[in-house]
Amino acid sequence: MTTINVIDAPCGYGKTSWAIQYMNDMSVESHRFIYVTPFLEEVTRIQQSVHSRKFHDPESIKGETKLVDLHRLLGQGKDIATTHALFQKANAETKELIRINNYTLILDEVMNVIEQIPLKKNDLDLLIEAHVIDYEVNDKGLTYIKWNEDKVDYDTEYNHIKQMALANNLMYCDSSALIWNLPCDIFLMFKDVFILTYLFKGQFQRYYYDLHGILYRYLSVVKDQHEYSLVPYQNRLIHDKTVLNKLVSIYEGQLNAIGDKRNALSTSWFEKPSNKAFVATLQRNTYNFYTNMCKAKNDTAIWTTVKGYKGNIMKKVKPKSFAKCFIAMTSRATNLYKEKYHLAYLINRFMNPIEKKFFEQYGVTVDQDAWALSELIQWVWRSRIRDGKPIEIYIPSSRMRALLKKYLSSDLFEEPPKNAIVDEPPSDWHL
Repeated sequence: MTTINVIDAPCGYGKTSWAIQYMNDMSVESHRFIYVTPFLEEVTRIQQSVHSRKFHDPESIKGETKLVDLHRLLGQGKDIATTHALFQKANAETKELIRINNYTLILDEVMNVIEQIPLKKNDLDLLIEAHVIDYEVNDKGLTYIKWNEDKVDYDTEYNHIKQMALANNLMYCDSSALIWNLPCDIFLMFKDVFILTYLFKGQFQRYYYDLHGILYRYLSVVKDQHEYSLVPYQNRLIHDKTVLNKLVSIYEGQLNAIGDKRNALSTSWFEKPSNKAFVATLQRNTYNFYTNMCKAKNDTAIWTTVKGYKGNIMKKVKPKSFAKCFIAMTSRATNLYKEKYHLAYLINRFMNPIEKKFFEQYGVTVDQDAWALSELIQWVWRSRIRDGKPIEIYIPSSRMRALLKKYLSSDLFEEPPKNAIVDEPPSDWHL
């Protein structure tokens, strides 16, 4: 029976160090690993840090895809380090190769396990009325999209939908949208699963597990002298927010007025033509914060906003080099920016309403604030705060600023999810 273990601890507490130690210490003959991480740089880090075994990174060889090479490596029982992007392409062959070769998965940060499929207004009606697709409710009450077997050979602009439906990866949302869903049984093909993350309680992968009835044990990691070990979550090293509070300087002043309303700086706010002048104000505010409030330079600054609007924020800002300090609001599991300490978080995060409704239609309660905070924390901890060094941050959204302040002053968001198993891990994990 697969054990899924969520190792929940703040950035910099040693989750990846524990994983490297674990993979180094486990027998090469009895343990095979797949390490999955968001970035290629972390793939390289694993290859260089795990010296007891050789990790292979799937490649495109002679015109064949990386997925084909992944299958070749799995069939040979090789240890593999790869990216979230490739793992998301897993199919029935991938699952079977994982199962028969008894792999352990170490997942560095949560993945995008569901995603709304972009469709034009009448695409879904067209596919249903033409009897190309239908839906089927499984024994758990979940609704999946099925492709008509008589139309499998059709070659259309909807081939991507056909492939997802044939792979049983496509679900229905509120009779109005299609949701790609990573097949949940892939996690049950592994001998063990370890997920390295922080604030799992608010993340989509937690809701995805709850939706599919997948149980998970909640753990944390501690360091004893030079070794790391897993402990029950209730025995974790409590995050000292007193020290943290002194290290995080949150801007308070008139530059925040633009974000006073609850929905200000959300994606939909940026998309409203009537807010064009406010976007220009946000641009000037950011320049003011960087140049006058904290004397930032291009080698000290990072900032983020809605991806399609990053040019609008910095196109007139001088020095122009600030434009190159943008990093995506979804950034996680990277150390590339750990020297940065002047931050501007120019976005108010809300879940995609269709994806939120997708969970809620099956009775899974989601917490928008917990999710938004987990996204904010992941981004902020790309900076040097992860090394216990001070930072200055501009968060004009009153909602996001309040969430960060609440996090810094309480443990409210760090309680384990109600469905988590909180107990002692097996003794052979205490390395």
